[in-house]
Amino acid sequence: MTKKVLVLTVGGSPQPLIYSIKQKDFRPDLVYFIHSQDTKKVVDDIIGNIPYEFKYKCAEVEDAESLEKSYKKATEVIKELLKEGYQIRVDYTGGTKVMTAGLVLASTSIDKNIEQVYVGSKAVEGSRDKEGVGRVITGLEKIKPQDNPYETYAFLEFTRGKNFFNTYQYESAIRNFEEAESKLEDKPLVELSEFYRKLVDFYQSWDKFNRRIKTDEGKIKLEYYLDNEIIKKCPKEFYNDIKNPEEFIRHLENNLKFLRLKFNKDVGVGIKYYLPDLLNNAYRKIEEGYYDDAVARLYRSIELIGQLELNKLGIIDQEKLKSNKVFYINRKQFMVETMDHEDIRYELEKWNNKGYDDKEKTFKLPLYKTYHLLKLFDNKLAREYFADRELENAVKSERNNSILAHGLKPLDKETALNFYEKVLSYAIRAYPNIEEYMELSKFPKFEI
Repeated sequence: MTKKVLVLTVGGSPQPLIYSIKQKDFRPDLVYFIHSQDTKKVVDDIIGNIPYEFKYKCAEVEDAESLEKSYKKATEVIKELLKEGYQIRVDYTGGTKVMTAGLVLASTSIDKNIEQVYVGSKAVEGSRDKEGVGRVITGLEKIKPQDNPYETYAFLEFTRGKNFFNTYQYESAIRNFEEAESKLEDKPLVELSEFYRKLVDFYQSWDKFNRRIKTDEGKIKLEYYLDNEIIKKCPKEFYNDIKNPEEFIRHLENNLKFLRLKFNKDVGVGIKYYLPDLLNNAYRKIEEGYYDDAVARLYRSIELIGQLELNKLGIIDQEKLKSNKVFYINRKQFMVETMDHEDIRYELEKWNNKGYDDKEKTFKLPLYKTYHLLKLFDNKLAREYFADRELENAVKSERNNSILAHGLKPLDKETALNFYEKVLSYAIRAYPNIEEYMELSKFPKFEI
């Protein structure tokens, strides 16, 4: 047989709580009093006015005017009782407003099966003193069951989850949507919480530069997942739950267009779309406050521009690019392209690059030598790079000073933003319409 417990917040008046304890419809095996230091004596009055013995426990709220401490104490009590297997009824008639609020919040947020009641008055004239607005007159009390707003609380979890999503805190967002899902019974709302969780999972995978998203069925390509598991399965409730849902879906569709461009079967076509994606990722890191992470991505962006230029020359090994997404120079192809440029070969021989002397291997170049090689090929972007001393110095100093490179001093927001603007301006020189694709690949945000 299930054990029953009645949890009460205790104020200055014992009579409503005595009435609650004596109710025959819920005869508790245990009464748990949550009181303040000032109302401990009221607990003794209550016990002395119950005409039979009963088990009870007490928990004291350190500060009856602190919502945080009232909520914390009520949460401790409820979790203890749930662990012991009790069926719980909470009565928040007594106590300060803050104490009752703490009990309501705790019982609402923890379990949907917790019963909530309040001792009110019978619907008769004169049932309360002070001209009908004061305390309930003894003998005219009535237990008034309250609907546990557990499902309503789930929508608060939705809001928290959306806020976390907007600030790229994906793990926290997932926890909130999972918490909401556990609170809901209505199937359409459960499907909505599942939708939000899938949405967060998707963008978290994309943010980590993953090509595929891990699911219970295995790993699915990002573009396929976005199209078939999110856009095409968007629940009807979504359109009632957020502002401008049609605009949000259009944003998802733009993201889908971008992913299809980025993951083109022809790697030579799709590879350039990694650049706008990388720049957006760097800016998100600035928004999050991870300035060293942002600068590391911006340094990689400059390097990627140079590698894309080498790819245009036809000297990047396509097999390695396709299979491992790495930019290695194919030595044989390089020899073909430099057949009439012995000065370029001579220059490279002086660099002592690993793999260059092995005719069967490819070789790679660091950022500076990538641009140096491009300059030897009379590449316009390389000439602009070396002519732009401010950009070249920023690439060297900002990256090298970062704790993620060679320095120990963390970077600040201003430094990261300035570097971002320099790198973006150079990326625009390389690809004049890059901002169009940055907009296409920009992550959506909820209007809260």
